[in-house]
Amino acid sequence: MSFSTIEWLVAQRRGVTEAAARYGFDLSVSDAADKPTKQVLDLEDFVTKQMDLIIISTYYADAIAPAVKEINEAGIPVVVLSSSLSGDADWTCRLAADNLATARSAGEYYVKHLPKGANVVHIEGKPGSMVNQERTKGWLEVVKGSGLNLVGHAVANYERSQALQAMEDFLQGNPKIDAAYCNNDDMALGVAQAARERGRLEGMMITGYDGIQPEVMRAIHQGDIHGTWQYPPMGVEGVEAAAAILSGKKVPKEVLFPSPMINKENVLDYWNPDTNEMNPLKSLLKI
Repeated sequence: MSFSTIEWLVAQRRGVTEAAARYGFDLSVSDAADKPTKQVLDLEDFVTKQMDLIIISTYYADAIAPAVKEINEAGIPVVVLSSSLSGDADWTCRLAADNLATARSAGEYYVKHLPKGANVVHIEGKPGSMVNQERTKGWLEVVKGSGLNLVGHAVANYERSQALQAMEDFLQGNPKIDAAYCNNDDMALGVAQAARERGRLEGMMITGYDGIQPEVMRAIHQGDIHGTWQYPPMGVEGVEAAAAILSGKKVPKEVLFPSPMINKENVLDYWNPDTNEMNPLKSLLKI
């Protein structure tokens, strides 16, 4: 893992750990603590230890490419969770959602639900993440030239506190902001907090991605956040793919999962307001 400080990655790690225990695997977990150079060293260490399979979750596709090449040359199978690898780094199976298509549909949603001339800000995550790049690219492809005004852009690295600060700056510099497109839910929560504290939350359309946190579900239920596109953490599915590979089964090079929108109309399908818990996620992998 590149790091595990955001809720989506916490859920991913939990899924890997629990599923590996069910399969009886001897699991080693490395966390690079948000340092690309450490993730390279972690991967090289796994090669030295002759791991039977390596699951990679990275936000530094370019930086770790040489280490992945070493894994490839060692003949160790690789399962990639979410963000793709770059260059000629190869993998056995990659699990992801179709981020580009989902981002385009998000752009269409913004164009449909906002009037022409609406002022919109964009808060993106880590620039080195391929998922972040796709969530940005697909949305911009649709929104640019649509009549919506992009009045602010910030990189908040998927962190709530950074998004809150960025939104405070945008609110101070813009008397009217109608919507905020955020590349994950933690940042959407930060944006909503900033708008609430300035008394400007009402009527603002804020969306995120991931859809796995009870806090976000409650915010959607209350109307503070307009919606999110669910992105399964894929930890359980990653181990299931690993088990299939290690047992000699042929697995697809890439598996794309659906990324449905969660809003006030269907939030109760995903979350229980009485317990404030997410409804159990079932494995989406069919191989």
